Amino acid sequence: MQHLRILAAVALAIACTFANTAFAQDAARRVDIRVDERGYHPGTVRVQPGETITLAFTRTTERGCGGTVVIPSRNIRRELPLNRAVEITLTVGERESLSFTCGMGMYRGSIVVD
Repeated sequence: MQHLRILAAVALAIACTFANTAFAQDAARRVDIRVDERGYHPGTVRVQPGETITLAFTRTTERGCGGTVVIPSRNIRRELPLNRAVEITLTVGERESLSFTCGMGMYRGSIVVD
């Protein structure tokens, strides 16, 4: 009987380890992007092919045209309230590079696949 309890505990520990590993692999990497009167910081985000990434845009000033972020190839357009992060999660294709801009197209950034 004691052996069965030990075996069950070991099996549960192994299952939890695999579940945590799978969750960690599925979780998107977060990249914080500050938006100010000069543009995006960082302006280039490097990703692996097929990676899921969360871009967290935070506008830090009312000056400039950073009130909106657009990812044209994905038909994404989000308003950026002042001092509040807006998250956009996406998966990048094997040979895909994406651009993001402000609503007027003056600020430019890119997601580059390495």
